[in-house]
Amino acid sequence: GPYTVPVMDEEANFAYLDLLRQRLAGAMAEALAARRPARIKVGHVEAPGWTFNRRPVYRTDLGEQVGTQGPEWVAHFLRREGPEDSEVKALRVEDAEGRVLGGLVNFACHTTVMGSEPFYSADYAGALTEALARRHGGIFGFLQGAAGNLWVRDQSHDHPWVESGPEYNRQMGQALADKADEALAGGRYLEDGRVRTARKVLRIPQRRPTPEQVALAQWYLEQAPDDIDHDEFIRRIYGHPYAFYNNGRVVEEWFAREAIGMWEWQRRAGTRELVEDVEIQAIVVGDVALVGYPAEYFTEFGLRTKAESPFPETFVVELANGWHGYVPTEEAFAHGGYEPRLGYQSRLVPEAGDCMCEAALGLLAELAR
Repeated sequence: GPYTVPVMDEEANFAYLDLLRQRLAGAMAEALAARRPARIKVGHVEAPGWTFNRRPVYRTDLGEQVGTQGPEWVAHFLRREGPEDSEVKALRVEDAEGRVLGGLVNFACHTTVMGSEPFYSADYAGALTEALARRHGGIFGFLQGAAGNLWVRDQSHDHPWVESGPEYNRQMGQALADKADEALAGGRYLEDGRVRTARKVLRIPQRRPTPEQVALAQWYLEQAPDDIDHDEFIRRIYGHPYAFYNNGRVVEEWFAREAIGMWEWQRRAGTRELVEDVEIQAIVVGDVALVGYPAEYFTEFGLRTKAESPFPETFVVELANGWHGYVPTEEAFAHGGYEPRLGYQSRLVPEAGDCMCEAALGLLAELAR
């Protein structure tokens, strides 16, 4: 859709943001005016085969290193760096007569099935929620789980681009809608519909590019020859052999501009350390919790949130209340790859992920009391 943050050399579309704010506020007012007695059903089920960890670890002369989105059928592939989260969580709201008013579906996977198509698309999330609305009526919403290192493509076979395009998008949406129905068929109605909320704003510093990185980025944009050894250049500027598995000029020009842009931003701020306000939010309905993280959050943190939550059902929601870029694990920073590479798309300090998870678990403990 239209850009809402300045990422990948694009500017935020403020006209669209103004329209979106107006429509959202209007929709909330309409919903509040139309409220009625209802009951909530919740459930969960596993849906393997639809989301995959996209960070393969390779054997290199620098030790174990990650090439994001790389193949798994090559000889130097060792393993996937982390797990997947294949759980579908679903929540359905019914009125007093049993008519479906709508619901929510939670699944962790990048919405990139339609990324190569030349038009705006709600991707598999749209196909999923539209399928549920056709089956049951009402309005369904999609909540993306912690999917910073998860995507739709299975790189274990030697034809990794089959999981894309309109037909696969329809298949994935239908399959996840089936899983949502399965989850609710085995689910339960909430006995308590009370709503409680809590939030905490963390002050998390940004990482800083080194003077050497800035100088190398400027040299690359201004003087690098066409036949440059990109692998060697990436080792010099970042200390890792990969961003994505295949290194090339278009991507490296983007990252060079990102390094310079981060340096300019932090230099012009005129402070020793540039710090961002990161809001963590928890909403509890009965004994169902929803936790909002404002980032592309690695799935290890989402799994931990669910495992340590005091509530029997916890929906982990990334890209909630803002976007502070990718938030990888500290292991991911050691392995390199795209997601930890410094730029506007990945700028917080390595310990940010653990800080955010600890804050969320603290909010859930507070609401459980």
